[in-house]
Amino acid sequence: MEILVIAGIDIDAICGGIGKCGKCKVIVKDRHSVNQITAQEKNILSEDEISRGLRLSCFVQLNQDVTIIIPNFSLKKEQRILCEGIYKKTKFQPCIEIKEVSIPKPLLGDKENLLDSIKRELMEENILIDYLALKKISNEIHYGRKYDILKFKDEIIGVCNKEENIFGIALDLGTTTVVAYLIDMKKGDVIDIEAILNPQIKYGEDVISRITYSIKKGANTVNESIIGGINQSIDSLCKRNGIKNDSIYEVVVVGNTVMHHILLGLNLKNLSSSPFTPTISKSIDIKSRDLGIKINPSGNVHVLPIVSGFIGADTVGVLLATEIYKDNSISLAIDVGTNGELVLGNKNKMLSCSCAAGPALEGGNIKFGMRASSGAIESVFIEEETFKVFYKTINNKKPRGICGSGIIDIVSEMLRVGILDPSGNIKELKHERIRKNLSNNQKEYVIEWKENTTIGKDLVITAQDIREIQLAKGAIMTGINILIKKLKIEYIEIENLYLAGAFGNYIDIENAIRIGLIPNISMDRIKSVGNAAGEGAKMSLISRKKRMEETIISKKIKYIELASEEKFNEEFVKSLKFPEF
Repeated sequence: MEILVIAGIDIDAICGGIGKCGKCKVIVKDRHSVNQITAQEKNILSEDEISRGLRLSCFVQLNQDVTIIIPNFSLKKEQRILCEGIYKKTKFQPCIEIKEVSIPKPLLGDKENLLDSIKRELMEENILIDYLALKKISNEIHYGRKYDILKFKDEIIGVCNKEENIFGIALDLGTTTVVAYLIDMKKGDVIDIEAILNPQIKYGEDVISRITYSIKKGANTVNESIIGGINQSIDSLCKRNGIKNDSIYEVVVVGNTVMHHILLGLNLKNLSSSPFTPTISKSIDIKSRDLGIKINPSGNVHVLPIVSGFIGADTVGVLLATEIYKDNSISLAIDVGTNGELVLGNKNKMLSCSCAAGPALEGGNIKFGMRASSGAIESVFIEEETFKVFYKTINNKKPRGICGSGIIDIVSEMLRVGILDPSGNIKELKHERIRKNLSNNQKEYVIEWKENTTIGKDLVITAQDIREIQLAKGAIMTGINILIKKLKIEYIEIENLYLAGAFGNYIDIENAIRIGLIPNISMDRIKSVGNAAGEGAKMSLISRKKRMEETIISKKIKYIELASEEKFNEEFVKSLKFPEF
């Protein structure tokens, strides 16, 4: 697997190469050239696959040169990425200030130098100047003309002609995806959006895998990977819109705590063990040249504050966008992913927690789970009497797997038509779609027969898949229940339930309620807010007021460590069961 990664081959490896997901299959042609098949592989691969030479690349060790075939289903596919989120009008008043100055021609014998003239025009005698900005001023300013001077806080960071446009980037640094918004810093308008898969995926789908990789291999590799991805996005935006990188003067970043630390090149060791203490929590401003981000080298990179080791700047971004911290009514914000972040409260009090939901809700640890890319089953309906399955795939392609929203639908539908009982067991029913897998004696339900798929196998949901979904939704509901009790309220008092992120945007809300993933409250109170974290980053970029508020938010939230709660285990066990309606 390491060789494939170095070679730039995008092998699918949701677990980060620890031999759990079974997605990184390759066919080894010269079996004597590699190590013997391992016991772990025998547990994951079928006898037929083993007989055809299939191996998991993360377990294959080379003894000499070898020829392999990489099946199409083992390669990453283009993923659907959510870019838009809730929008609330924000007064345009960016932290990068643009001030017009007119530089008068000096007189012979005048002791005032060029920089002093600029300071006098700005009416700020004590303002500082960035060294590279000073060099640009000495090269480009001509007396008797008007210029725009760019300031950040108490420092001059640039100079440009009046007709030049100035830009900023709002960046949502997700574990799976990176979304960059190009914004006109003279008007506040979004000009363009670039979205890519996070290039760190090759080091693991989840943050734990990346922490482990970073500790073993060093922080530089994962840091350089994400900086490269950010620069790729910026270059694409600049090329597409005919602008220069030097015309971008600020980048504002949101991301979870691990992504935050990786971006800043900070050691992740403290985040790998209790009490999971971050190196820094406050917002931070860094010169772009110090991070290696390809905008104007005098430009600023602003990273929003984090709350704890498990509640990051992305959650602060969600709160900026939803404005829970300003509201009298009680609101619950849920950002479901491998790690689910929850915030409950209002302007008087806000509680937060993090739930280790695992990757199941995004297709990980599910036998035929996959990302939301072409051919993924995304919505499902099961006919009650015949158990016939009707489904829709992304881009209407033949099915090759099931993404998160499809998995939720399948489990919900299996409950609705009576294939599943509330404890999560597949019932003993005489039907061709309900069967036992002979290799492991586990029950499974057939979604689609192999002749109708692109992978040449029956697409099924297994008993183990159901268990993974129960663990994931149980973790989320446990967090919600504990926060509810801590705030001493009832579910009926929740006025707004905000579902953030791609998962919250694409799932069927009624199905999410049926499986007990989210509380059973009135549908008109539940709002999908899309990429609210990205919206929060945009607000911080264009509004000084919002940038001040982000610090207030991070201080105002109280973090609850679920594992230390006295009734955590009791709540978790209760939350594993599916609701009975």
